[in-house]
Amino acid sequence: MKNGKKMRFLITAGGTREYLDPVRYITNASSGRMGYALAAAALKAGHSVTLISAPTGLVPPAGAEVVSVVSAGDMFKAVKKHFKTCDCLIMAAAVSDYTPVEAAKVKRKKEKKILTLKLKPTEDILAWAGRHKKQNVVVGFALEDRNLKRNAEKKLISKNADMIVANSPAAIGADSSRVLLKTPQGSWIDITGDKAKTARAIIRHITSLILG
Repeated sequence: MKNGKKMRFLITAGGTREYLDPVRYITNASSGRMGYALAAAALKAGHSVTLISAPTGLVPPAGAEVVSVVSAGDMFKAVKKHFKTCDCLIMAAAVSDYTPVEAAKVKRKKEKKILTLKLKPTEDILAWAGRHKKQNVVVGFALEDRNLKRNAEKKLISKNADMIVANSPAAIGADSSRVLLKTPQGSWIDITGDKAKTARAIIRHITSLILG
């Protein structure tokens, strides 16, 4: 690739929903704002963006191709469909680690007895991308509540990613946050600011990684 080339970003955002019945689901506290900010930053830098979004209350940035999904399974299918044609995948979504073994077809009625749910692991999208990448660059996110650098670096290596973006639970829903970036051979890069500023910095570092 040559400097100045328009890159194709594939960015995931939001928290997936794993339905227990037609009205109840398991999810997480992700607002999707980081993924949307990354999409906006990439577009502003002149790149093209496909944004795979789980449900959020956000308005997608103008110019993004938006693929709406709900569950982790939906997101996995969408990533597989678009992965080959992207230069960089950024897995900013908070993908559920577990999904019900079987969702009820009708609403579960409240009972006085304890309800036990059987859950199974979802597909690991980041690990799949790390195994199947060719010229693609794969960027993962690691939200860690302890041993931030150690656990994030472990994820970077085990998933065969090209970069990891590490942050703490304090970033959830916050206007500004601190993130740490690392490549397998690089040192930690510390970025603090609002999510728009952080997103611009992440896109710049990814572009530098790809274009040199």
